[in-house]
Amino acid sequence: MIAQLPTILFFFLLSACSTLKDSHIIFSGNVKNSVDEVITVSNYNSTMREDFPIDSAGNFKANVKVNKDGYYFFKIGRPYSTVRFKKGKNVHVDIDADNFFKSRQYSGEVSVENNFSVKKSALRSEFVGDPKDYFVVPLPEFLSKIKVTRDAVLELIEKSSLSQEDKKLEKRIAEYDYLQTYNNYQKFYSYHKKTNAELPDDYYQPIIDINIDDDEMFRHSGAYRNLIVANYRHASKKAMSEDSSLTIIEFVKNKISNVKSLDTREQFASMLMRKMKQGNDNIDDDYRQIMPLFTSDRMKRKLEAKYKSALETVSGKESVDFNYENFSGGQTSLKDLSGKLIYIDVWATWCGPCLKEMPSLKKLIKDYKGKNVEFVSISIDHKKDYEKWRKMVPEKNVGGVQLYDAEGLSSTFMKAFNVGLIPRFMMLDYKGKIITAHAPRPSSDEVRGFIDKHLNGPGVMKFSSK
Repeated sequence: MIAQLPTILFFFLLSACSTLKDSHIIFSGNVKNSVDEVITVSNYNSTMREDFPIDSAGNFKANVKVNKDGYYFFKIGRPYSTVRFKKGKNVHVDIDADNFFKSRQYSGEVSVENNFSVKKSALRSEFVGDPKDYFVVPLPEFLSKIKVTRDAVLELIEKSSLSQEDKKLEKRIAEYDYLQTYNNYQKFYSYHKKTNAELPDDYYQPIIDINIDDDEMFRHSGAYRNLIVANYRHASKKAMSEDSSLTIIEFVKNKISNVKSLDTREQFASMLMRKMKQGNDNIDDDYRQIMPLFTSDRMKRKLEAKYKSALETVSGKESVDFNYENFSGGQTSLKDLSGKLIYIDVWATWCGPCLKEMPSLKKLIKDYKGKNVEFVSISIDHKKDYEKWRKMVPEKNVGGVQLYDAEGLSSTFMKAFNVGLIPRFMMLDYKGKIITAHAPRPSSDEVRGFIDKHLNGPGVMKFSSK
């Protein structure tokens, strides 16, 4: 037995080395017409995220850690794409940055799967076309459209050279793509028509009925991950309407009690993070209840940061100062703006929802001209997009004070307010004290009443019109 130990140890070490080797793959490629010098590779939840250099000839070679098979992401500049990785199998892609999505051509050991994905995306885009024309139709017509689209994808799968195992996987993905589109009907319809479509009472039941305990789909389908969020929203709304005493935390605890998928459990728990904000009188108790629902240290740290930020941004607390570049010249600090009510908009040139708020913000600024309120827009654009900011400000001509935060979300001010998603609106009083870290949007019905309340409220400095 003793004599065999070295042999056993040898095979143990050999196995360990093999496992280590198999957990990394080489993702290489060539990018034509790219002005970017970096490619970013990440997994679906960004627990793995790494930048790799692109040389002057457009070549890159990334040594990527792949613990589990699935669809990952790569990003070059603004555009990003999914890419399927399998443990121990290398992938190569050729791309023309001027035609990013259509030009992707894969070779290597996972080329069949990835080239199929490109064809599938093109096919779906062909069927959907203009989202307005696709979604803003009567419900029966919409349901017919999404069925035709799904059937076309299923036919593409059958005719492909995918293995039988991968065909089975892609068919499951196609069903979740179908359900995600089904779920998005009301959102697109109401956005374009400015009114809700009439839906049957049980319309969202298929979303409530999905299997939320599927690790394989979590790794392979973005639609499935989005549907987990949709399931949370629809299922919680239904459950709480049936039991008025049920709290959202109790709902989540019940929902994930028998779920084995750590990804699903953390996704449901992460939806509760929105309770970690100013104005929640039960924030301490909620924090204690939510923390045990997380299993990863990463999410526990995130919850703790939100909790601490909420405590730091309570109403009446003095705001962290800032000192940013002013579009009109020089630097502007928070202290420079003292004496006025301050409505802050955090945005970026690449943020679609931010740009959609601009017409409403512009009108808001016009309506409050001459009043004791300052509208401050802070761009968090990356340094490489600085010139885009310089160009967009006069193009949009929103008005107000236009500032640029070169550090973006990493700046002291943004961290203090725990800014993650944008646009983000907040309001400070004339002394620079926090009124709210989450002010109503310019397009909301509440924003004018909210501003008026604090503009004319106690403690606001009055100025003579002389």
